[in-house]
Amino acid sequence: MLWSRKQTPVHDRARSVGIDLTASRALAEAVGGKPRTLVLDEPDAELALFIAGDRRTPEVGRAGVALCRKAPHSVCSSFLPALGQAREWKLGRHTLNAESALGIVFERMRGPVANESDSVVLSLPVYLGPAQVARVGAAAVRAKFPLKGTAVGALALAADRAGALLTGKPAAPESAGADWVVPLRPASGGPGAVIVVDADEFACSAALVSVERDLVRMVGSAVWPRLSVKAWKDRLLDGISDRCVRLCRRDPRDSADAEQALFEQLDEALDRARAGQRMSLTVRTAHWFQDVLQQPEEIEAHCSALARLTGDSVRDFVSGIGLAEPPRAVWLTDAAARLPGFVRAVHANTPEGTAVEILPPNAVATATAALVPRWLAENLPRAHLDSVIPLPKDSTAFTEAAKKPVAPRAGG
Repeated sequence: MLWSRKQTPVHDRARSVGIDLTASRALAEAVGGKPRTLVLDEPDAELALFIAGDRRTPEVGRAGVALCRKAPHSVCSSFLPALGQAREWKLGRHTLNAESALGIVFERMRGPVANESDSVVLSLPVYLGPAQVARVGAAAVRAKFPLKGTAVGALALAADRAGALLTGKPAAPESAGADWVVPLRPASGGPGAVIVVDADEFACSAALVSVERDLVRMVGSAVWPRLSVKAWKDRLLDGISDRCVRLCRRDPRDSADAEQALFEQLDEALDRARAGQRMSLTVRTAHWFQDVLQQPEEIEAHCSALARLTGDSVRDFVSGIGLAEPPRAVWLTDAAARLPGFVRAVHANTPEGTAVEILPPNAVATATAALVPRWLAENLPRAHLDSVIPLPKDSTAFTEAAKKPVAPRAGG
């Protein structure tokens, strides 16, 4: 009999790991050789930043997600933006603050990351201030996490894709593969500004980055907590629950277990609605059950008020920043683009000459990993990159990457 055996990862100092860390989750990408997304919460690649405190030791990931609606008093979440604050989470026998919660995250990621590389760079949301970034570094040191540097995700993304923007080629880095999404509008080449829009459990954020021949520079940013991923999921859960009440006169929100089960189906509902597919959600308790069928347009209708607010916010941000000419592109992260009506609202409220593109899920992590060799070669300052990232003097690599054909992904 032959026994199957998992292949042991080979530790290679030539490999680099970039981690995209937000208030919602951590996603790690290893580059150098064949790029691949690391599995941080097997079998899931992403590590959800929800910490369950109902057990002997706090556990981050799916255990926290499974309690966030059924027993929210036992879950620590959205702690990244609380760094430096006096806030505490009392979870039964455990008491956590933002720093200790982040330490649990680093300890959980240390094993999968250490199997790949000892050179890791972290991308962080634009809304974290310098003092909060310093606490991120301190938490990594305490957890013995091999962190080499940090950068704002929007800046790292602009630096990685600057060559494609400057040449006017709608091409992704080679590692993006089939996940690349073709632009909704074409972009012309040359220096200009781009807006990167992201969303997580704390807020929706926008960063305006100037892409020049020799550097990328942060120009301004905006943060909208009212448009957080949590707000969208709350509204979606309410809309589906109201639909259930109309069908059978029973409300899933009256049962903690039913609400939790419905909440855990929302991610699949978002993905199916984004692909134009209908979704059947099951509401079940010990005494009754109900299937709620939702069409993509119904999913979008539940969040129509948030979509309108998104469009207004992006329009005001673009017009209020005082640019001499419209931005070259708006880049939407996968987390933002999967929210119902989000892409449509942004597309309708950006200038006609501005390209609108949806990024693959690993785009920020891959761009962050690309900074590691430059940091090790001392071509980047030993500081948090939140204002400027110089571009390599030789831009041939950018131009050649822009010439390579990339398969578009259907839908989006």
